[in-house]
Amino acid sequence: MPDNNNFNELLIHTLKQIHVRLDRLEAKIDEKTDKADLKAVEQRFDSVENRLDSVENRLGSVESRLDRIESGVGAIKWAIGVGLAAIGVLMAVLKVF
Repeated sequence: MPDNNNFNELLIHTLKQIHVRLDRLEAKIDEKTDKADLKAVEQRFDSVENRLDSVENRLGSVESRLDRIESGVGAIKWAIGVGLAAIGVLMAVLKVF
């Protein structure tokens, strides 16, 4: 019976060691999985960041175009105002004669 008891203790000890090693292995697998997931997320983030930079560049281009359009509209308003004033002065002068 004492041999059987030693065998059981050895078996229990071996099973505990296997359990500890499996836990370590599982932790390593989880760590590598987390890193792999993190790399995918980082790549996706970089892709989104590049797209946002592209959109910002496009918005800057659109903004400069709008500024040019606004200045063109301002110039047209000024020209129309000057033209209408000139027509008004011309009509006033022609009414006199």
